[in-house]
Amino acid sequence: MDTAYVQNLRYKLQKRFRRVNSADLKLIHVALKQFWSFLHSYPVFVGILKDLKSRVSDLDIVAVNIENGSVSNYFPDNELQAAGISFYVISKCLKSSREDSEYLIGAHYGETSDAFEALNKFRVFFVEPLYEYLDEQLDDQRAILALLRRYKHKCEWFQRNELHKMWEDDRSRGEKKLALNLYEYLHDQGLDFNIEPWSISGEADLVAAQKSDEPLIADVKVFSEPNKKNYIINGFGQIYRYTRTFNEPFGYLIIFNTSDADLKLALLHQEQATPFVVSNGKTIFMLTIDIYPVIKTASKEGKLKTVEITEKDLVKVVEEEQLKS
Repeated sequence: MDTAYVQNLRYKLQKRFRRVNSADLKLIHVALKQFWSFLHSYPVFVGILKDLKSRVSDLDIVAVNIENGSVSNYFPDNELQAAGISFYVISKCLKSSREDSEYLIGAHYGETSDAFEALNKFRVFFVEPLYEYLDEQLDDQRAILALLRRYKHKCEWFQRNELHKMWEDDRSRGEKKLALNLYEYLHDQGLDFNIEPWSISGEADLVAAQKSDEPLIADVKVFSEPNKKNYIINGFGQIYRYTRTFNEPFGYLIIFNTSDADLKLALLHQEQATPFVVSNGKTIFMLTIDIYPVIKTASKEGKLKTVEITEKDLVKVVEEEQLKS
């Protein structure tokens, strides 16, 4: 997935939202159905919605009361709650046997019998918050992906030898040092996260050490030898566990290739600038950074060694994680 792909998703999201926003009383229910179908046709949106639902599951009963008219003055404390209420109310409207449920909720909630005003209230309270939440989630991923791509280029173009030496001089802590280098870069670029000070010099990983309800699920693994394929696969499984533990829809596995072999990610979405795997509602991006001192090319002595990790390899470790839980 790259920034252009994310931007394209945002454009499609905006286009569907505009249809809902301009629909009249006769078309609002159909437009909302199409909007919902669109969201559930893209695994990225499915993952975001699944995560949202898990964060605000207590709001389902509030949506029930809004639908039946017993609540007309519930005002969310924050944007997450607003998006959550939107999610549950829209879900109930689409399950309703009445095709004017949007009008009825808008009329009751907005204390009006005017059709235009009622639909406007419905959209303001129960469509816009969810749209804005989805759009911001996509925008956040676009920003992070852009930073990671810049970091990859910086490492491969300007710091290849320096970073390889950092790892080579202290292999026991080299992976941690490379992870700190990544996090330092992201912090300098303005990415907002907080890490416990003790973790910088200790052995704790930089995901668990973050002081946040929404940590940056980004971890580093070193691919040092062709026989380390399973180490990378297990690292993917670790990122997947983190996304489940912290209820995050996105995770990032950054792989520093310090070997003379080419690491090939044979993934369904490998045509994207940053390959990714979608499994069980989680989207995990995989970025390989080659810091082997010599640029790898096929030579007269033989072909370039290639180690391949397939989507099947990665999905298998996810399935194993699910069996454990």
